[in-house]
Amino acid sequence: MRSSISQVTSHSTVQSKKQSSWTAHTGRSDIWVGLYSSHVWLALGWHDTKQRYRRSTLGPFWFTLSTLIMVAVLGGLYSTLLRQKISDYLPYLGMGLVTWGYIAAVVNEGCATFIGSAYLIKQLRMPLSIHVCRVVWRNFVIFLHSLPVIIIALFWFGHYPKLEFLLLIPGLLILALQGLWIGIVLGLLCARYRDVVPIVANLLQITFFFTPVMWSPEILKGRAWVAELNPLYHLIQIIRAPVLGTAIELRSWVWSIGLLLVGLAAAQYLMSRCRDRVAYWL
Repeated sequence: MRSSISQVTSHSTVQSKKQSSWTAHTGRSDIWVGLYSSHVWLALGWHDTKQRYRRSTLGPFWFTLSTLIMVAVLGGLYSTLLRQKISDYLPYLGMGLVTWGYIAAVVNEGCATFIGSAYLIKQLRMPLSIHVCRVVWRNFVIFLHSLPVIIIALFWFGHYPKLEFLLLIPGLLILALQGLWIGIVLGLLCARYRDVVPIVANLLQITFFFTPVMWSPEILKGRAWVAELNPLYHLIQIIRAPVLGTAIELRSWVWSIGLLLVGLAAAQYLMSRCRDRVAYWL
């Protein structure tokens, strides 16, 4: 009898500790508690993906099909306009478009992260970073569905993965973490100032044309610094270069990791200052 009571007591104690760690977070610990609660945002993000393609035959593979069509059409067109060899240009363009699509989706949806989750934020005390991780995860799943298209194109044109392909793993990790701070910073700013949403959308469209997605920096010749000073170009390169079998330049690592550290520091600062005010802004 005593043993059963002690087991129940210990079980309730463990449950209370988990509950307290879940609800007793502050602005300073919000990001880390949210990341640790992966079982929550993984389930929510996967649920969003299934709901989005409910009653669909292909499901998220519609992105794979649309990526295939877009890369084939644009690759054939721009390889002629830019006088590029299609066997080299098509994989280059494909990786650029797929990676840019993920970045653009995280930025656009990150602006509405807390606004769209207002009903949960007002009712449940959970880390705000969970909502951001949910957005990043579901877009990362879509990104992974589009990636095989480029791999198939490489095999089709006789390009096979080299040892540099292993660098794709840290590149994907860095790219995913970039989405975390982007969603937190933009989510908080857009929750407080709603005019930021259209401003970010317009800036993103302009930035696309200044980023080497469909063109390479070599065609700029003496003005290649326009691309080299663009952090989004380096984010794309740490994903595109390993897949294409080329070495990642040191400056791309420096830009990507530096941007990640600065972004996480900004996200931590804003979360510490604004976390308790978000519910009143929504």
